[in-house]
Amino acid sequence: MKRNLLLFVLLVLGLACGAQAPWNGTVAEVYEGGDGTSESPYQIATAEQLALLAYETNNGLGGDACYVLTNDIDLNAADSIIWIPIGNEEKFSGVFDGDGHTIGGMYQDGLKYSGLFAYTENATIKNLRIEKANIVVYVQEYVYSAMAGFISAQSLNTNIIDCFVDGWMGVASTKPAGGLVGTFLVDVGENDTIFIKNCTNNAEIWDNLHLGGLVGVSHVENGQLLVEKCVNNGDLTGIGFTGGIIGDGEFIIRHCHNYGKIFGETTAGGMVGQGGSFGLIEYCINHPSGEVTGGCSAGGIIGTPIFTTIRMSGNMAPVKGQGSDMILVGGIAGSDGSISNCYNTGDLSGELTDTVYPIAQFGGITGSPTEGFVYNVYNAGQITKPTNPNLTNAIYGHIIPAILSDTAIRNCYYYGNVEIPAYVYNASGPSYVYLPGSCAFNEGASATTWTLDETQYGTTDLLDALNAGAMGECIWIEDTEGINRGFPVIGNMDLTQVKEHPVANYFSVYPNPTNGILFVETRRATSLPAANEYRITNLLGQTLQTGSIGGEMHQIDVSGLHSDMYLLTFDGATVKFVVK
Repeated sequence: MKRNLLLFVLLVLGLACGAQAPWNGTVAEVYEGGDGTSESPYQIATAEQLALLAYETNNGLGGDACYVLTNDIDLNAADSIIWIPIGNEEKFSGVFDGDGHTIGGMYQDGLKYSGLFAYTENATIKNLRIEKANIVVYVQEYVYSAMAGFISAQSLNTNIIDCFVDGWMGVASTKPAGGLVGTFLVDVGENDTIFIKNCTNNAEIWDNLHLGGLVGVSHVENGQLLVEKCVNNGDLTGIGFTGGIIGDGEFIIRHCHNYGKIFGETTAGGMVGQGGSFGLIEYCINHPSGEVTGGCSAGGIIGTPIFTTIRMSGNMAPVKGQGSDMILVGGIAGSDGSISNCYNTGDLSGELTDTVYPIAQFGGITGSPTEGFVYNVYNAGQITKPTNPNLTNAIYGHIIPAILSDTAIRNCYYYGNVEIPAYVYNASGPSYVYLPGSCAFNEGASATTWTLDETQYGTTDLLDALNAGAMGECIWIEDTEGINRGFPVIGNMDLTQVKEHPVANYFSVYPNPTNGILFVETRRATSLPAANEYRITNLLGQTLQTGSIGGEMHQIDVSGLHSDMYLLTFDGATVKFVVK
């Protein structure tokens, strides 16, 4: 009797806590509630009701309304039931709000379009977690056409906000794969923006072609794609262009982080494999665990930039070239690129297997001559030359291995690498030249200060020279936390970015740096109390200012603070901000 009572109590508790039995493949007849409007979205509480959304969308009976998860859902406990994605026949064009809930155990094998959604257009997907997903595409029938992403195989003009994915994906196809989306298309008004924001990939992914931790390939016809405050933790292995955030395409990437190992048999980068007709990467970090290996071109931030500009970004991970006859290796870019206010502290190395005329080019910032520009950067990574005995065609540079006559380059600083000459080859000369306004630097009076060998901007202090050369674009500060081996960092980059963003509860501050007014924007799964205390401290932990914040937006007057970096603690989290 007592045992039966205990089982009954456990059953009641399970139901009360929203526990779900694994999906058996059936489809519900109705949703839990709601009418599909933004005020009253259709409520999805079970796997059967999620399958109803797939059924209605794929048969042209729905998929254009508002939907919200009201429970965690278990799609498959034993990889026995394949999830047929939403929008497999007709596109999904509605709003899907996960409300912080998790869809677990999604299993797909042999589908042409793999993901929770197959195709989305003019849609919004937000506040969603996908965990323990397993996607496999090794079917000869689809080797030239399969696309995969845990959120969506392909998306057009779709905002993806506050999403987290985890699992494993293996795709044998000439089409792209990504942690969130395989192929991402943007075609909106000229001044309009599509967002991928506050998203995290934790999954390990293998792919035959273009691969990104978030997006495999992005194409922007009109408008812009902004990828902001996103993180990749997953190890990525691709045959083509492989990047921690995007494999290949057009984009604006801001305040993103990579922690996963990146391997691209063709090209690899900590943020992007290859840029397209337009690209901008700023305030991004490839962390020490984000080792990059590229078969032809390898860069700590981007493999091959093409028309991409990289600024206010840093690489701290090892970068390796691993090819047969040619490797281009750079601390920021594998080849080419327009680069300003960036740093590399990751070590560079490579190996070549070809026995006939192999080629190697290494640069602390970029691995080849560039038609762009290189301004106000430094390299503190060590360069290890390949040992191939047939390697007679090799050039190395502290910053860049060679320049062209129209290369705009100045104010570049470097540490170590005593075997590499200070001058570089001018391919348009041909001759050897010294980079203008550039020199070596060495240890200063403390572990976070560095002294230039030559005076720049009237100073021999590296930090002062970097700030003078930044021309107001950013603020360089000392690495007081020891995250970058004591070398200078960009002031408004979040060096302590957590590996997993909260899905529904977070806050952000802007502008950063600020001249006196700091705007605080909050988003929470639950409502914010009318008065929630905040605290501002300096880097020594001394409290300088306190107050309260209520609602979704608040202003804090910090005009009384001196120019420096500070910490704002609020709602159980802490962010850094800089006062100019």
